Amino acid sequence: MDGSEVFGRRVAAAVIDAFVVLLVFVVATKALGKGDESRSLLAESKGGGARPVFLLLTFAYFFATELVWAQTIGKRVMKLRVVRQDGGKLTAGPAAMRNVVRFVDAFPFLYLVGAITIFTAGNKRYRLGDMAAKTAIVADDTPPPPSPDQRDRPDDDDVLAQVLGR
Repeated sequence: MDGSEVFGRRVAAAVIDAFVVLLVFVVATKALGKGDESRSLLAESKGGGARPVFLLLTFAYFFATELVWAQTIGKRVMKLRVVRQDGGKLTAGPAAMRNVVRFVDAFPFLYLVGAITIFTAGNKRYRLGDMAAKTAIVADDTPPPPSPDQRDRPDDDDVLAQVLGR
């Protein structure tokens, strides 16, 4: 699968994930409301009351789903997953790093920093969070890398020839 196809799938996954986060946010703000719908956190968003809740829910959604399944709901639908750049399984540190940096990508002015970094780094396959966390988005059917004990392992005939001195 070429990079442009993965990019298109990433965009579609981002749209799906944005819808999921928005849906969770609306449900959470209704649940955290003060009894009167007009006084819910969603209604207070103009004063900044909902922003911390939205940021926390966004981070929690992406961090938890990527850590547990290596994919968000959007990535699952689009058959993508997050891996370390060496192809290994995503762990908590890189999952947290890529999602903290997601907030840099979310702010219009700071997004320019990420865009400039991607274009100057020369590898347009990684967003700023992927570069910081050393992660990548791959097609879900991409095989994992061979385990360290299987890499550069000589075949049985080579070992036998060395033992017999041939």
